[in-house]
Amino acid sequence: MDEYVKWYPWVQGFVLVVFFVVVYALKKSFASKDDVNSQDKRLQTVEQTYVTSKDFIKVNETVQRIEVEIKDLPQDVSKLTQEVTKLQSETKHLHDILKRIEHPLNLIVASKITGDRNGK
Repeated sequence: MDEYVKWYPWVQGFVLVVFFVVVYALKKSFASKDDVNSQDKRLQTVEQTYVTSKDFIKVNETVQRIEVEIKDLPQDVSKLTQEVTKLQSETKHLHDILKRIEHPLNLIVASKITGDRNGK
């Protein structure tokens, strides 16, 4: 028990020093009310200087236009997927037809160029 009594003033002094260091560090890291008020006044001045009601009207009109465009977009994407699939199959079908026509057409063009009526 005598050991505790002997070291108590040193421990208490150390704890107080640590406490004051922490409080000082917190005070330096956080802004005071005066700093916040001055920053707020500067921000209000900048807003009043550079932001006009025309800007707000233009932004409002743009937002409304975008909302209208979004409403016009289709909600059901499955219909679009079906239409794209249908178009792909039609395109493939047309490609097959063009391939069948290509060979005889090449023979006709070759015969017209060479003047050979038999295609040989």
